[in-house]
Amino acid sequence: MKNFFLVTIFLLSFQLFFAQSRPDDGPFKDYHDTGELMLEGQYKNGKRVGEWKGYNKKGQVVNISSFTNGKKNIPEISFFDNGTVKRKTEREGDIYIVRAYYESGKLFYERAYMSGYYKQYTEEGKLKIEANYKDFQLYGKWKSYNEDENLDWSISYENGYRNGVYQNYYNNGQLKVQGVILNDRKNGEEKRYDESGNLVWKGYYQNDEFVKTWIKYNEKGKKIKKVNTKKEKLEILPTKVVDGVIEKVPVFPGCEEVFGNRSRKKCMSQRVAEHIISNFDKRKIANLGLSPGRKRIFVKFKVDKSGKLKAIQARGPHPAIEREAIRIIKLLPNLEPGTQRGKPVTVPYSLPIVFVVE
Repeated sequence: MKNFFLVTIFLLSFQLFFAQSRPDDGPFKDYHDTGELMLEGQYKNGKRVGEWKGYNKKGQVVNISSFTNGKKNIPEISFFDNGTVKRKTEREGDIYIVRAYYESGKLFYERAYMSGYYKQYTEEGKLKIEANYKDFQLYGKWKSYNEDENLDWSISYENGYRNGVYQNYYNNGQLKVQGVILNDRKNGEEKRYDESGNLVWKGYYQNDEFVKTWIKYNEKGKKIKKVNTKKEKLEILPTKVVDGVIEKVPVFPGCEEVFGNRSRKKCMSQRVAEHIISNFDKRKIANLGLSPGRKRIFVKFKVDKSGKLKAIQARGPHPAIEREAIRIIKLLPNLEPGTQRGKPVTVPYSLPIVFVVE
């Protein structure tokens, strides 16, 4: 017997459940842990088709989407518990537009699906953020605005992470801070100005830390102080550059120097695959009487707010295989937790493990 393992990991925006085996054809229903209907739809030839609906525990529809031959169609709609629209994706001309709303019904953000513009608003209708995406990742200039709708930050992005020049402004439009951020960390020269446009400080960062000599200037542009950061402590604090990435995936140990959600998910996938190949005990499936062919184990787990793996479950062709899958997932190290709007969040993952019995 030979076993080959192919592993792919997907960050999910919704929780997957394996409580029931899915039908090859016909209706499908799944339920919350407390018994209420959670999901319903249709399968054909083992693939999702037609309209699917998700429900909360009160029986209210929270999501409506559709599938064609197992592939999710782009148009969809979700709702708040009070029944108002939460998020809607619909076709307009040659592109799809995504709009999200506050519970009050006011527009929260509007964006082109996958690639294009993004605009976010306060509940009072004031522009808060504008940016561009390329293949679902931030690209180019990301800009934020204050309550008076004056430019507050301008930050360069590439492939979903901060990379380039950052600028912070006073309310009067005068440049306050300008520096360089590379691979999501401040690296290079930074200049700080007063509200009249006079240079106040100039110095350097390396990996977000003050380095070299920082120089302070008076209103006439004369140097009045030099600080060797190796020997003295600066009287100013490092600039905290805001981040426009709303959601960041958990970071697997060894993937810290990989930047952008897509690259970090790929790195995690590779590391987990290596872990499974090294630790899966093939002897435990050698005498289970499995028929030849491709076999799949579905594993789901959560990375909690502290980075620990929890709620590990598995569904496979034999209970012994399920137990082995859970055992090797439990051996994975803690991760750096995922974040949403800068705060740690619990992130669910789905992990299919594929092997071939010959």
